[in-house]
Amino acid sequence: MTANNYYQSPRWSGELLDCSMPMTFDTYSECSYRCLYCFAFFQKSLGAAGDYYLNTNSRPVNVEAVKRIFVDKTGQFGQYVTERKVMQWGGMSDPFDENERAQGKSLELLKFFREIEYPISMCTKGAWWSEDERYVEQFRNADHFNLKVSIITTDETLAHKIEVLTPTPAERLKVIERAASWGIGGVTLRLRPFIVGVTDKTYLELIRSAADAGASAVSTEFMCLEGRSTNKAAGRYAGMSRVVGFNVLDFYKDKSKSKSGYLRLNRNLKRPYIKAMKEECDRLGLRFYVSDAHFKEECANGSCCGLSEKFNYSRGQFTEALLLAKKNGSVKFSDIAADAEYLKNILWTSAEGFNQATSEKRAKFAGFSMLDYMRWNWNNVNASSSPYKYFGGVLVPIGRDDNEDVIYEYRGD
Repeated sequence: MTANNYYQSPRWSGELLDCSMPMTFDTYSECSYRCLYCFAFFQKSLGAAGDYYLNTNSRPVNVEAVKRIFVDKTGQFGQYVTERKVMQWGGMSDPFDENERAQGKSLELLKFFREIEYPISMCTKGAWWSEDERYVEQFRNADHFNLKVSIITTDETLAHKIEVLTPTPAERLKVIERAASWGIGGVTLRLRPFIVGVTDKTYLELIRSAADAGASAVSTEFMCLEGRSTNKAAGRYAGMSRVVGFNVLDFYKDKSKSKSGYLRLNRNLKRPYIKAMKEECDRLGLRFYVSDAHFKEECANGSCCGLSEKFNYSRGQFTEALLLAKKNGSVKFSDIAADAEYLKNILWTSAEGFNQATSEKRAKFAGFSMLDYMRWNWNNVNASSSPYKYFGGVLVPIGRDDNEDVIYEYRGD
């Protein structure tokens, strides 16, 4: 395979501003499971590049090139890796799907990450690998590994209609049970996306089943829709509509603040579900996390994907700031800036894999470092990605500090 044919990964997450694991990695260019709600599909199918994505076979990364990032510790990811911050594995495709069964590249890298004891948080719907000794031996007593198992319902009929090619919910609960016995750094039920019409029928039962299987945490997020990909995603939206019993796109347009583009359900709709999940997790002794922009203040700590505080995740991000403000009453940019120093030498215009959206936006942030970009969003309170707007008014600007950075006060729900 030539260099041009390899899939390019890792990348900087589009959620970098509020993400505890902004260095995100995928072994393959596509996921074999092709769930109807797949956000990676909605993102990758946008624009002219989408035609290429929709008509190609899965390409693997260059394993040796990925290893060099962690050995040489140079380039954009060099400082992040030097600081041994946690990497997210499985952001846009599943590391343990059928592509992996056929090609085995994740196993090669799993052995390498075990050898260098690098902290990794992995996300999967796969099940076959958890009974394959080649994989299991890499996990045993590896407390620098964390595993998230993605399940949206215990209803196998509904799951099969919307996650046609995945293992059943029962099989994935067995993965949690097996992984909980390996001695790794925690197993999280990734209860996301939360789909109204599917997940709401069994979500508390699912949390109880995960607890019984040995999960230590739950991370949830409500499904968002990408309104700009409606042409290529029409069949998927129609399929989801048949499953939930209503027109899913119309529902999102009606229940979202925005009526076009990126559609996120409103805070009021989510409130009773979040409250019930939090109460159930507290009762069962599970840490609870919300990756949704709304109700992130309910997270057990600043890593909304479910990592415990013992992990060296990035504290230089807005979710951490939100939790600091909840604890202390207010928060300054300087409270998180030191842990985001790895971003200061990365130009926004050349950040690997980071979505730069429009030519207007590229011109606006030309010359900015990624740390400058974070600070700009912090201080421009009416920007959609500011702590004030993004978290739905939970953090409110009350003034500026000696550095002319906005001070945010925690107001709660």
